[in-house]
Amino acid sequence: MRILVNTGPSHGLYFPVVPMAWALRAAGHDVLVAGTEGLGPLVSGSGLPFVAVPGPYHTSEAMITDRAGQRLVPPDDEAGVLEHMGRGFARLAARTHDGLSDVVRRWRPDLVLSDVHAYGAGLVAREHGVPWVEHSIGLGYRHRPVMDKWGAEELAPELERAGLAGLPQADLTLDVCPPSLRAEEAATVQPLRYAPYDAPGTLPEWVLREPERPRLLLSMGTVWPAIGGAPLLGRLVTALASLDVDIVAAVDDQYLEQLGPLPPQVVGAGWMPLGSVLPGCDVVVHHGGGGLTMAALRAGLPQLQVRYLITAEQFDSGRRLAELGVGRQAVSEELDLDAVVESTTALLRDSGYRERAGKVRDEIAAMPPATDVVAVIEALAGA
Repeated sequence: MRILVNTGPSHGLYFPVVPMAWALRAAGHDVLVAGTEGLGPLVSGSGLPFVAVPGPYHTSEAMITDRAGQRLVPPDDEAGVLEHMGRGFARLAARTHDGLSDVVRRWRPDLVLSDVHAYGAGLVAREHGVPWVEHSIGLGYRHRPVMDKWGAEELAPELERAGLAGLPQADLTLDVCPPSLRAEEAATVQPLRYAPYDAPGTLPEWVLREPERPRLLLSMGTVWPAIGGAPLLGRLVTALASLDVDIVAAVDDQYLEQLGPLPPQVVGAGWMPLGSVLPGCDVVVHHGGGGLTMAALRAGLPQLQVRYLITAEQFDSGRRLAELGVGRQAVSEELDLDAVVESTTALLRDSGYRERAGKVRDEIAAMPPATDVVAVIEALAGA
């Protein structure tokens, strides 16, 4: 069986799909990843074959410019973000449609596997009559239909040419969200145990050393430091250092100097395999990205989501974590350092957060692993 994988060219969109792709390959199937040139290094690092569709086009370009190349102003409210992201993913699909369609025509896969935001994968699969499976990238969010509505409006010319009245629905959705945090599910949802995939790296010595006091992992993802947020991240590090904790600041090495002088209990860690590092931590403070949210839940750790760098999933996933009592959400127009310190203190002192996070960890462990889900995908492709 031939499986074509397509995701956006970013860590947050590609990494969640890697374990399932490898499970399919380990079962003896041919797996090929197709995407824009920016995805190439990530795919090469994961050990899977890659074919580039024409054009050096990155997800961020689709988000910050319209089809005419005019720069857009990012919104700062939830409704605006849903439209902004939906239209952005649609522009990425439109830009890559012809190249992706050509790959499908020439390689003739038996099934297409994509992240949930890869509108182009679903469109091309329908055009070529190939089964399509979408893979969730985190908790998902209850307002996805709103985002998809805007995506369909932006992608209307391509959908009309394909004879489609709207975005196609996947034949199957692989959902890694644990049951207690899941939004309403459709009949085509297949639960899948979350398995972290990290870029190759060496564990630092301190990971295996028993800490003398609580260990806090701090990460604001890959985008915030790259767009000039490193100095502000440095202020966040300094504020959290007022607590009696050891802090691991996970930030790309090239931005470490921009954080400024680090307090003695802070380790500037650079890139690390977080799935292996988190079990040695006690709490996580982060930007709310899907990958780190799921990795923290898998490790049974309380987490604080700092809603400052806005993405589509931050609003809703943070609310659900807070409602279930496994984390907290710091929401402010500007970064409120006092609120971050207060919430982090509560997560460390109140054992209830960790107990409830431990129950979610057990839920994740009870979900079907990728090796079991391979048979479901095989049956779909065979049908």
